[in-house]
Amino acid sequence: MRSPLDLKRFAVFGLGRSGVAAANLLAGQEKQVVASDTRPKEALQAELATLDARVEVVYGRNEAANAEVVVLSPGLPPRLPVLAELRSLGIPAISEIELAFFASRAPFVAITGTDGKTTTTQLTGEIFEASGRPTVIAGNIGTPLCEVVEAVPENGIVVAEVSAFQLWSTFRFYPVVAGFTNIAADHLDYFDDFADYVKSKHRLLRNLRNPDDWAVFNYDDPTIRAWAAEFGGKKVGYGSDVSLLTECDIALWTDGSALHARVDGQEITWLARLADAPLKGHHNALNMMCAAGLALSCGVSFETIVGAIERFKPLAHRIEFCAERAGIKFYDDSKATNAHAALAGLRTMPTGFVAIVGGVDKGLDLGELAAYLASHAGGVVVIGEIRERLLKALAGAGMDSSFLGEAITMEEAVTEAFVRAQKGGAAAVILSPACSSFDMFKSYAQRGEVFQAAVLALSGLSAVH
Repeated sequence: MRSPLDLKRFAVFGLGRSGVAAANLLAGQEKQVVASDTRPKEALQAELATLDARVEVVYGRNEAANAEVVVLSPGLPPRLPVLAELRSLGIPAISEIELAFFASRAPFVAITGTDGKTTTTQLTGEIFEASGRPTVIAGNIGTPLCEVVEAVPENGIVVAEVSAFQLWSTFRFYPVVAGFTNIAADHLDYFDDFADYVKSKHRLLRNLRNPDDWAVFNYDDPTIRAWAAEFGGKKVGYGSDVSLLTECDIALWTDGSALHARVDGQEITWLARLADAPLKGHHNALNMMCAAGLALSCGVSFETIVGAIERFKPLAHRIEFCAERAGIKFYDDSKATNAHAALAGLRTMPTGFVAIVGGVDKGLDLGELAAYLASHAGGVVVIGEIRERLLKALAGAGMDSSFLGEAITMEEAVTEAFVRAQKGGAAAVILSPACSSFDMFKSYAQRGEVFQAAVLALSGLSAVH
C-alpha cells in the first residue's frame, strides 16, 4: 500500500485545528505545503499562531497550487465545487484521518456511529491504557490525529473516533478493528441525503476484507446488523437479543440488569450489576459492550475491561447532573445533537420532566421526538432557529400549547423551564437540544456550560454537584 507520504507536494484545505495539525505534520516531514482557508487572514490569527512557519498560507479561497495530494479538513462538505475540480484534474483528496494513519507507527482502533461514539471511544482508550499499552485517544473526540500519532510507539495503539465528516474522504484507512455504535438520521444539512450519510459511515469497513479482520457490530441497529451479515471477517456482536448473535465469534448482550458474553463457546456474566456501573441507561450498556468488544478483539482481558469501566468518569454534557433546586433536578444533555440521541437521554427521565429543546435545524424528522415529548413531558421550552418547526411538530403530536414555551437565550429558557417544573410538579429539567448548537453557541460544550451556569445562578449554587 503506497503511502501519500511518499509524495512531496501537498495542499491542505481548511485551517481549523485538524487542518493546522495536518499541515504541521507534513511540514515536519519536510514536505512542500500550501494551506488555504476561505476565511480572511484577520479571522485566522489563533490558527496562524500554531502553524509551522514553513507552511505557505493562502487566504480567502481553497488553493491546490501544484499539489500532488490535497488533505481536507472535516468541515468541508462533499458537494464543494472545488472538490469536483480536483477530481477533474486527477488530484486525490484525502481526510486528515488518512494522513494520520500513514504517519503512524502504531495500529488504529476506530469507532464510528451516529450516537455514543465519543463515550465509547473514551472508554475504549481507557481500557487499553489499563492494559498497559501506550495509548492515545484522538480524532473527532477533540484532539486531531495528526497532532499525536507520530509520538505513539509501534507497540502502542491509537483509539480514534471517526465521524462521517471525516470518513467520506477516507480511502485506504485500515484499522485493526472497527466498532459501530448505531446509525440514525443526522447531518442532512451536510450530506445530500441520508443514503450518502450512511455510505460515509460504511466506508470504515471498506478495507476490512480479510478473514482475520475484526469488526464490532451493534445488532440492535438494523442497518449495522445488515453490514454484519455481509462482513467476511471476525465479528463481535452486541445487543439486547442474544438469539441474533449466534454467528458471532464473540457475543455480548444485556438482559437489562447485567452484561453477559459468549467467548470460545463459554458463557459468562462479566458485569453482574448494571445499576452499579457509572454509565447509566440502555444506550450506555450498548456503549460499554462496544468498547469491551473492541478490547476483546485485541486480547484484553475481561478483568481489565471491568476495572476500567468501574473507574470510568462519564463525560461532560451527557445526561450530566448539574444541581437541584426545590426538589427539581437539572440535567445537561447538550451532546444530544440529533433526535435519536435526545430520545436516549429523555428516556432516562421521570415522566413529567420539562425539556429545553432546539438549535440548528439539520432537516431531521422530528416525529418520534415530538411524540415522546407529547406523551411524557410536563413541559417543553423551545430555543434556536428550529423553534417554529419544533412547535408545529409538538402541536401535531397532540401537545397542548399550554405545555409549550419559547425562549431567546439559554438563561431565559432555564428560568422558563424552572417555573414550568414548579407549577407542574416535575422532578427534573433536562437540556435535550436534539440539534446542533451553532446558531447560538460555538459548540455543544459551550451550550452546556451556559446552561449549567444559568442553572447555578438560578439555584444560588457556586459549583456543580
